[in-house]
Amino acid sequence: MPIKSFKDYLKSRSVTFVDIDETLFNTFAKIKVVKNNKTIKSLTNTEFNTYELQDGESFDFGEFRSAELFQKTSVPISVTIELLNRIQKTAKSRNSSIYLLTARSDFDNKEGFLNTLRKYKIDVGHNRDSKIHVIRAGNISSGKGSAINKKIVIKKIIEQSNYNYVVLVDDDVSNLNAFLSISDEIDKDTIIRSGGSITLHAVMVDHGIMKNYRNVSVS
Repeated sequence: MPIKSFKDYLKSRSVTFVDIDETLFNTFAKIKVVKNNKTIKSLTNTEFNTYELQDGESFDFGEFRSAELFQKTSVPISVTIELLNRIQKTAKSRNSSIYLLTARSDFDNKEGFLNTLRKYKIDVGHNRDSKIHVIRAGNISSGKGSAINKKIVIKKIIEQSNYNYVVLVDDDVSNLNAFLSISDEIDKDTIIRSGGSITLHAVMVDHGIMKNYRNVSVS
């Protein structure tokens, strides 16, 4: 996030959502497309975001659920790791929140996965003292793809809070656009509870470079 935007962020009651695959880490797990009990394609995380199953096809998420594969092959993206470490230092004092929002469902070894994140000083866990929590949007059965699953998660958290600055850091345009479309669906009560205005800030990570995608404010 550019410095100017970060200063705006620090002034706000904020919630930050950070994607994992190709945003926080370069990862190499593939999602297999299976038909008639045979793998016919292997999709990257980016390809999976827009792939539509054809008749008789199904997904095999075996590699995507492997904490061991994640630990052994993932390569940290320094610009996002640094931003996350910077934000988590101030999150508690500002009563703000941070979530890692992944399109994946549950890993086969939860602690193994979390320990990989902790290796890079990412304070994740499931207790009150942890600054960052992981949400697995792949556990949502919307039938509409990962972008909509992530949108459902973010919209629900906005509606249950009084945040006035909401950030999504992601590598996929479809996820960022779905996030920004929440601006058309926020009800008046939520806006009033947030102090009269809510800013949605979309940040893109593109091959290790972070840049503003678009901001939308609703009041």
